[in-house]
Amino acid sequence: MNPLPDQPLSPLDGRYRGAVAGLGEHLSEAGLNRARIHVEVEWLLYLTDHEMFGSHRLDAEQARALRALVADFGQADIDELAALEATTRHDVKAVEYYVRTRLVALGLTEVAELTHFACTSEDINNLSYALTIRAAVHEVWLPKISTVIDALYLRAVDHRADAMLAHTHGQPATPTTVGKEFAVFVGRLRRILAQIEAVEYLGKFSGATGTFAAHVAADPSRDWPGISREFVTSLGLDWNPLTTQIEPHDWQAELYQRVSHANRVLHNLCTDIWTYISMGSFTQIPQAGTTGASTMPHKINPIRFENAEANLELSRAPLDSLAATLVTSRLQRDLTDSTP
Repeated sequence: MNPLPDQPLSPLDGRYRGAVAGLGEHLSEAGLNRARIHVEVEWLLYLTDHEMFGSHRLDAEQARALRALVADFGQADIDELAALEATTRHDVKAVEYYVRTRLVALGLTEVAELTHFACTSEDINNLSYALTIRAAVHEVWLPKISTVIDALYLRAVDHRADAMLAHTHGQPATPTTVGKEFAVFVGRLRRILAQIEAVEYLGKFSGATGTFAAHVAADPSRDWPGISREFVTSLGLDWNPLTTQIEPHDWQAELYQRVSHANRVLHNLCTDIWTYISMGSFTQIPQAGTTGASTMPHKINPIRFENAEANLELSRAPLDSLAATLVTSRLQRDLTDSTP
């Protein structure tokens, strides 16, 4: 038997790739590394803009060239970072070395030593995760769930006068309308949507134990908490002033619980639609060329709703696990939050 070429281990990178491709732009390893480079570059520019430690403000072209490391990040950079990490065995250190080599190549050797100044790895990572998760939520998830809500709303309006027999405990009850039943899910999902839109994406930037110890040792005259706040908020994030080495991930737990809740509501929608089809209240429209069942061509199985049920259950599992485990870290930190 011939060995197969490299194959995805998960259907998310196989048959369902088209459905989740937008998330890969932000939540992949490459997307995370691009965000790390962004944070390292912006911190270096912050230091030079304020002419700290003998540095001088970079001119506009030099700043543009540094930011181009993020804008032009591509496959060659992905491969280079992988090669660096194979040596360092440390992902953030590989990013630091990558930025340093680019500074030298740009003729900015004199500021290369300011790369990663006073940062613990978690300073870079927590900001990078916040940026990538926020982008994934706002650029991919929220538009998708809004499309679902809008579609349900249109059906609620279109069918507001279409009477249907309601069922309680699976038994015939009193009349309702198709539109009202769709409207129930519109209301539920809109409420959760508002909660997700209100999530604060927090970031810390305070060193190895959250005390600015290295910063103060380097320059005790500066307002390092104020600098930290200014830098974190310049990235579009909310500043968390009180942390250990790590940002405690409470905002992530809140976000994942709310997304998981949305999944549960959508799961309920799928089971209700499946039941309406089974009872004959709804009829599926056949699509040309599709096969409903391999041996019973007269059937149209409600496979999209069954598939959605299963995928909603699968996606809830890691969300619930992360929400439960990320909020606990031993003392200053352990690596259990990095394993996922």
